[in-house]
Amino acid sequence: MYSIKDIDLDFMKNYLRIELEFTDDDIELQIFMQVAKDYLQKVCGLTEDEFLDANTLIPAYLILVAEMYEYRSAMVQTNTKANPLIQRYINTRRKFF
Repeated sequence: MYSIKDIDLDFMKNYLRIELEFTDDDIELQIFMQVAKDYLQKVCGLTEDEFLDANTLIPAYLILVAEMYEYRSAMVQTNTKANPLIQRYINTRRKFF
């Protein structure tokens, strides 16, 4: 069973169907991975350790990185909506205060 701890750059490139030998976007992907992690930690109110143990957030993490990689443009559609799948995964770990 995979955990968030197991998701490294190679895993993410495989998930995104990027050849491992293609390294042009590696730094960008690592930035997206960090931003997705920081976002999920903050929105769920999790510590680093809690985030690393939150296997139910794996799909949200993967989807967020994929969306950031896919939509790298500064142009945003006016009719965009939040991905409801991401919200469902977030709600499984969100701490409500």
